[in-house]
Amino acid sequence: MSDSVIIEPIVKDDHKGLFRMIEEDRMRLSTYFPVTCTRCSDPGSTRRYIKEIIARTAKRELFCFAMRDYEGGEPIGLIFLKEFDWSIPKCETAYFVSSIYEKRGVTTLGLMWTTDFAFTQLGVEKVYARIVPDNIASIKVAENCGYQRDGLLRRDFRTNDGELMDVYHYSCLR
Repeated sequence: MSDSVIIEPIVKDDHKGLFRMIEEDRMRLSTYFPVTCTRCSDPGSTRRYIKEIIARTAKRELFCFAMRDYEGGEPIGLIFLKEFDWSIPKCETAYFVSSIYEKRGVTTLGLMWTTDFAFTQLGVEKVYARIVPDNIASIKVAENCGYQRDGLLRRDFRTNDGELMDVYHYSCLR
């Protein structure tokens, strides 16, 4: 954590703030976070989605952290650890921040913290991110956090409208 961002597990009471944040940026987020945007269609569905995330966290299947500004309050972004393969062990990360908080270093701090959490608290050896080539901001965040580009995965991500997109595979090793 730092003086500019608080990072903590998402809680049920985040449903209204998370819905508002997604609603404000739905057009931008829906392509890259189709499940989250679909599941957060109103405050009630957002609450159910968060409850499912919390249940999956208890099973070590998925971790979701809310980023908040230094004063606390509603989420300003989310960072996920997901797609665990405990035989390696490795996991995928995905992250987004409200457009209001872009270019402030919040996402970089969040990814640094979450990557460290994955290594030290969960014992994974590798955290990876799949990033579309035109998402320059996300590429910079990953590279600033020590992630290295492993290569291009062709037609490896399906958007909310069904399009298959190429993604860069970035990873950070313990």
